[in-house]
Amino acid sequence: MRDISHWIDRNAGFHADKPAIRFEGSTLTYAGLAGRIDKMAAMLTGEIGAKHGDRIAWLGFNHPDLLVLLFAAARLGAIVVPLNWRLAAPEHAFILNNAGVRAVIAHRQFLDALAGEALPSGCRLVVVDGPCEGAETLDELVAAAGTAPAPAGRSEDPLLLVYTSGTTGRPKGAVLTQDAIAWNAINSIHMHDMTAQDHVLTVLPMFHVGGLNIQTTPALHLGATVTLHDRFEPGAFLKAVNDDKPTLSVLVPATISAVTRQANL
Repeated sequence: MRDISHWIDRNAGFHADKPAIRFEGSTLTYAGLAGRIDKMAAMLTGEIGAKHGDRIAWLGFNHPDLLVLLFAAARLGAIVVPLNWRLAAPEHAFILNNAGVRAVIAHRQFLDALAGEALPSGCRLVVVDGPCEGAETLDELVAAAGTAPAPAGRSEDPLLLVYTSGTTGRPKGAVLTQDAIAWNAINSIHMHDMTAQDHVLTVLPMFHVGGLNIQTTPALHLGATVTLHDRFEPGAFLKAVNDDKPTLSVLVPATISAVTRQANL
């Protein structure tokens, strides 16, 4: 079977100008998302030298480029390692070396956590919100990338390597294949009665499968619209509900409690 990046190509073919991802006042259409995935895949192979099975880590907040990275990696048969930005630097160092990542894409404020011996030998460091001394800039690398490579990913390939909290020992990497993510999307769509007309508001962290795969990737499978917040903030969540009128969102008990404590409820 084909890799899951074909979801985006298919939706771009059906409705190129439909909003796929809304983030911080900007809108990425399905055609724009497909084009960004092409360029990201070209950057990963050309600039980073990523190959089938290589691991690329993300250390940062929610951002459209984390989703772009996911689908670009799917096209290549590479693996994304989303890191919990709440962890301490030694924990990041253990995960990065345990996973053997080829590159880390990070927000600037987390670069201190990658200093010293945190990065595996030969690992490339790319900053999302650059420029920044000592790190390459994601937008510049993507803009300079050449032609997108031919698809090499397969449905049975690992796509996500998500580490546990390590509560009783060292964190352990849990592997999700492209098939697992695809079947999760199908089941989530069924459970939520989701359609292409839905508008999903994602505020949970996408370093966790809850934020990434309960509604976000299923929405992109269908061709729905996702409004993405970089992180959860109860006031911003309520404002988005009022202003953007999303039809679906996922909260957990702690975030529900924070929302209900807002003074204007």
